[in-house]
Amino acid sequence: MNPRSLVLLLAVLLFGVGVISLISGLFAEAPPSRTLVPAVAAMQVKPYTVITQDMVRAGNPVPADEFVEKGMYPFDSVVGLMSTDQLLPGATLTGVNAKPVEEVRFVEDLGLEVISFTTGVDRAVGGQLRPGHIVNLYGFGRDRETNEPFTRIIEPRLWVVKVAAGSSAISNATPRPDPETGEYQVEGGDREGQATLITVAVQPQQAYNIVNTLGADGLQAWVTLAANQTADAALATPVATAAPPPTAGLSAELSLTATALWNLVNATRPASAPRTGYGGVR
Repeated sequence: MNPRSLVLLLAVLLFGVGVISLISGLFAEAPPSRTLVPAVAAMQVKPYTVITQDMVRAGNPVPADEFVEKGMYPFDSVVGLMSTDQLLPGATLTGVNAKPVEEVRFVEDLGLEVISFTTGVDRAVGGQLRPGHIVNLYGFGRDRETNEPFTRIIEPRLWVVKVAAGSSAISNATPRPDPETGEYQVEGGDREGQATLITVAVQPQQAYNIVNTLGADGLQAWVTLAANQTADAALATPVATAAPPPTAGLSAELSLTATALWNLVNATRPASAPRTGYGGVR
């Protein structure tokens, strides 16, 4: 067999092997796709309910890409979340219908009421308030009988949990819980803007006072960043001399008395700084 025939034979063999591999690949079964087990409701769950273990069960396995796309929760990661919608038995829990408590009502403390009020940019620290700030809420208006202007503090030390600009959307975020850990995550976020709608978390009596003052009494709101409660200077206190007073020429009794008084003054601790204003950190 001459070299040319040998090369031709090898080429035919390689072509045949390639065709066979291609055909077998077309008919081969695709490898199984990765699946994840979502959490589904085991009973009817009302909105605004903290989810417990007996309320959920494991659902049927779902392809991983669908699991992520729909923002599903893993079965073992939903206890302690709060429902945001009516969940019927068999409903899949997602980042839309179940969220961390603080994402639903801004704070984890279920004993606090959450209330909002509006004010002008010039009366809200230039519109630069942000969640986490501690503020004082003042009210100003006119006396109904004398028409004299007056100002009073409505509530001190309020915890800001949300701010928004009146004309902007609240949020353009998309919930996408982590498919492995169930950690609540979002894509996107709130838009920046000058805060004129202020949301605070307060005790129920404080919420009543805010509504009564701004609503029934008709006062206008003015918000300030709270001051720190530590004064720059301490209260005056007796200061000991650098050395004990001279006792030469005094009787032994007077000498002992003078020395004891000096020791007493020297041991006096400085007074604590006065608490000023209503502000400071929580």
